Amino acid sequence: MNRQKILAAALVAALCGLLPLTAGAEKADRKEKITINAIDGDADHGKGFYRLEKSVVITQGTLRLTADKGTAKTTADDNYNSTLTGAPVCFRQRTDNGDWAQGVSDRVDYDSAKGIVELFGNAILFVGEDETRANYIVYNTQAGTYEARDAKNRATPGKGVTFVLQPREKLDAPASEAPPAAGANSPAAKPATKPPVVKTATPPKRNEPAFSRCA
Repeated sequence: MNRQKILAAALVAALCGLLPLTAGAEKADRKEKITINAIDGDADHGKGFYRLEKSVVITQGTLRLTADKGTAKTTADDNYNSTLTGAPVCFRQRTDNGDWAQGVSDRVDYDSAKGIVELFGNAILFVGEDETRANYIVYNTQAGTYEARDAKNRATPGKGVTFVLQPREKLDAPASEAPPAAGANSPAAKPATKPPVVKTATPPKRNEPAFSRCA
């Protein structure tokens, strides 16, 4: 199957449902405290509502959202919903397999209870080295799945969707290179072991102008 057919198949799958990614977000993040910072803002602690202005930063473990302004609403179960805008809004979070998810867009809506990140307008999402570009991307950090299309309601024409999929390492050796079957006097073959997960402290730098504002 050539490259054009692979991308076409991926596009059809995305428009019809969710595509799997390599791994969900780091589970330990859900147990970390939530910190909300901004230069200016208003707060109603009784209602759990926060209006944020200038240099907005929301963190929880490896999760980091940065924006020019936005709002956050906490819930009774210690989660929150936020709507952030900027040029751009930046999102990043490490996955359980050590890769980083990194996204930028004009606006981001985040639901911490469900782990849902919605990127609106000029959206770019990297998970590891796989790249998605669309006007609207919704990424489920807990399940490691996403959708990409022109608009959330599928009604607005736009520039379409682009996927750049990096080749995966072959896990199985070709049949010609497979070791001989163990005989009666041969030692039993040892099961293959997965390489240890390597978790880097910071995400990779992206050679994209939109990511230049992402710390």
